Amino acid sequence: MKRHGKLLLGIAGAIVALVFIAIVVVATFDWNRAKPWVVATVSQAIGRSLAVEGNLGLEWRRDSELDGWRSWVPTPHVTAEKVTVGNAEWGKAKEFGTADRVEFDLAVLPLLTRSVYIERMRFVAPNANLERLDDGRDNWTFNGDGTPSLWTFDIGRIALDEGSFTFVDHGKAIDVSGKVEALGQSIAFDDLVTAQIRQSREEIAKQIGAKGTQRLEQRAAARAEARKQRGKQPQRYAFSWGAEGTYAKEPFKGTGKVGGVFFLRNPDQPFPMQADVKIGDTRIAFVGTLVDPLDLDSLDLHLWLSGNNLSQLYNIARITMPNSPKYAMEGRLVGRFKRGASKLRYEDFTARIGGSDVGGNLEYESRTPRPLLSGKIESDELQFRDLAPLIGANVDAGDKNRPTAKVLPVVPFRPERWQAMDADVRFTGDRVFRDSQLPIHKVDTRIVMDNAIMLLEPLKFRYAHGDVDATLRMDGRTAPIKATLDLKARDMQLNNLFPADPGQVTLGRADGEAKLTATGDSVGALLGAANGGLKLRLGGGTISKGLLETVGLNLPNIVVTKMFGDKQVKIACAAADLVASNGVFDSRSFVIDTDIALIEVTGKIDLANERVDLVVHPHSKGVRVFSLRSPIDVKGPFRDIDVSVQKGPLLARAAGAIGLAVVAAPAAALLPLTSTSLGAPDSRCEELVKVAQKAQAGKPARK
Repeated sequence: MKRHGKLLLGIAGAIVALVFIAIVVVATFDWNRAKPWVVATVSQAIGRSLAVEGNLGLEWRRDSELDGWRSWVPTPHVTAEKVTVGNAEWGKAKEFGTADRVEFDLAVLPLLTRSVYIERMRFVAPNANLERLDDGRDNWTFNGDGTPSLWTFDIGRIALDEGSFTFVDHGKAIDVSGKVEALGQSIAFDDLVTAQIRQSREEIAKQIGAKGTQRLEQRAAARAEARKQRGKQPQRYAFSWGAEGTYAKEPFKGTGKVGGVFFLRNPDQPFPMQADVKIGDTRIAFVGTLVDPLDLDSLDLHLWLSGNNLSQLYNIARITMPNSPKYAMEGRLVGRFKRGASKLRYEDFTARIGGSDVGGNLEYESRTPRPLLSGKIESDELQFRDLAPLIGANVDAGDKNRPTAKVLPVVPFRPERWQAMDADVRFTGDRVFRDSQLPIHKVDTRIVMDNAIMLLEPLKFRYAHGDVDATLRMDGRTAPIKATLDLKARDMQLNNLFPADPGQVTLGRADGEAKLTATGDSVGALLGAANGGLKLRLGGGTISKGLLETVGLNLPNIVVTKMFGDKQVKIACAAADLVASNGVFDSRSFVIDTDIALIEVTGKIDLANERVDLVVHPHSKGVRVFSLRSPIDVKGPFRDIDVSVQKGPLLARAAGAIGLAVVAAPAAALLPLTSTSLGAPDSRCEELVKVAQKAQAGKPARK
């Protein structure tokens, strides 16, 4: 062998010898002698006090759980016993955490590049005290001593063990403590999914119906088959947990199960999670997996929610939802759940809210300055009574906070919650029912909330088989709320709105429009401060002669009707023009024109004080023996309206044309509502408008 070859061989042998000697020294060195240096170095790195009261040792081990050649390469296995990590200086507890023993495998090669990579870490009998302040600071984020470090730190996986924990969040008023215990026998992931579905079927899913439960089972089976094809089955459940305390000042109690190893990098198996939690009246149950917090689709859960009111989700998760009756929903929650960068999707969910069915897809994205809730919700069947809490209407007769004399909704809005979240949600609904039926269908609206400004535009729906097109804007940046409403309704079939015996009442088609502005802290307050105008117009239809004569107080004809039956009276036109000022709606023009009488209504409706003060003036057409045509007073609070005849002189007998002239001038304000869709050009309604137009030229309109 040549000289330079022998030299290279000697150098290589020396290196191998040095490595071997280093390994022997490291393995046989009494690391307890170096404990003060190790403790001081780590304490400086994490910025917390560290104590190792037990043995500190190191040995070389092979990790059989690794793949390929790595399973044959020994790595340093470090053990520290009786470990205590100090808390942040502002922390409630003395220690951040303790453990009977901490074990971890340290990768050697990354140390050459100033990287500390721990392949696996295990805490034996840990006790952790987690805490977060109002300003967002938490005690599980280690910032060191403030000096920039040249080293990086990374953990591959954490092996769980039995232990205990506390969690305190001052901003959300959370104070919970619990324990983690080993299961007597591990449970397969799919077995627990099936068990959770069965349990939810009995308690939660029963409200979404058998069809929704069946669909959930089909989804679970499809996902299990997909995992099988990918060759990556979730771990088996190895530990159970239980916790109690308070959450958002409500009682908290929960149980669940988790896997045994939490992969933080290059996951081989998804980490299984299951929970069943009760927070006040709200129940949250889920079963699924968490793969990698850094991955966009790391979270994949079956999620069930139920409770007495959707608005309670604000205190739990800072998600702004409207008031609602009791609800239950299920769906799939997927996405990334990471502080400051969360993006969650509640996919293909089904919900039962009161007696209504809704479903769709929602996405929640945390962003600056406010998170965003977006998506699409659909409803095939919506009960009108379930909308009552949405507008602040009273649904509980035992509500002691509600003024007993009030009829209009008085539950206050919560604009401070509007400032916590933005929204962009599209809602479509097929049918809306009021008890048996309310003729609202084909609802289509886009709900946008941006910096506490709520906008419903467009707001379209079919009402009584007519078309309603509206825009509603509510500004919650000021107190009280400022609101504007612009609404137009065309070709409503009133027979569908006021169902009655066809022998008594048949109504024609109607148009309407409203332009209102208001300020207030509830629906009732807004209506009680409304300014603007409201116009309505009815064309065609019939009404029973007996009912009309009751209004006209033609006593002999009432008797004849009772004896010989009822006949029909044709309605040619009915129109109203109301002007609103501070919640008082004045009747600028309100007329009903029929074959036998022309009726004028004057007065006002006071929504602020919930009172009516109207006078009905019947003007009979033609000669009617013993006809009594005194005006009729309609007065009193909404809850107790009184109808009586004025005691003044009777009106003189007059022809229909005279009665028409009496109300012609006020009717001129109704000209913008003229619509050829309500009848032929020569209909009585068109005649009324024409006469009004001529009269308007000769005399001022009534105010």
